[in-house]
This record gives sequence, C-alpha cells and structure tokens, in this order.
Amino acid sequence: MKKYLLMAFLATLVFQYGCKEKVVSYADSGTKVQLKTGQALKVELSGNPSTGNDWRKITYDDQVIMEDGKRDYKLDDDKIGSGGMYQYHFKALAPGKTKLFMEYGPKYDDQKEALKIFEIEVLVVG
Repeated sequence: MKKYLLMAFLATLVFQYGCKEKVVSYADSGTKVQLKTGQALKVELSGNPSTGNDWRKITYDDQVIMEDGKRDYKLDDDKIGSGGMYQYHFKALAPGKTKLFMEYGPKYDDQKEALKIFEIEVLVVG
C-alpha cells in the first residue's frame, strides 16, 4: 500500500512540475514558446497608463490558447505618474500553433503607430 501511495505522490509531483506556468517578458519578443495542453502562460509587459498608452490589439488563435482571467497591473512605486508591469494570463487549450501579438500605443486611437510591438509564436503540444 505504501508503495502505491509513494508512486501516486511522485506522479502528482511530475504532473505539477510539467505543467508549471511559463513566464515571458518583452525581452522574449520574437521567440518561440512551447506549452503543454492545460499549461499556463504569463506575459509580463511594462507600461504606464498615465501616459494614455496601453497594450492593445491583442490577437491570437482562440482555438489554441485563451485569456485566463483579467490582466493584472502592478505599479513600480507609489509616485504619481509612475509606470508598472502588466501581467496577462493565458491557458493552452489544444495542440496547435499561434502567434500572440500585442502592441503598445495610444489607448483610444489604434490608428496611431504603435510605440512597442510584442510577438511570440506559441506551440502547444499534447
């Protein structure tokens, strides 16, 4: 009996380790990311909403990944006008490939040129 409990415990550890959240940042733009079905992806991007800019035009194949909850924003400090870090949460749904594209620019005028572009290729495997 103890042998089976130990095996079950080890299998649980392997599963949890294998599905660990993958974290990417602006420095990873232009790279490829591989996820397992069900695995979480967190995208951390700097920004400053007090400038009127925001991460906008977020595109991806929603058959492969989906947003998982609302984005978070954490200030760098408590000074007025200071920037911070946006955190976007995604979940791998099914095997496939998609480009995750985001641009940073004026929040209410997406016709204006983007100030920053973030793009990664996401490959989800079974």
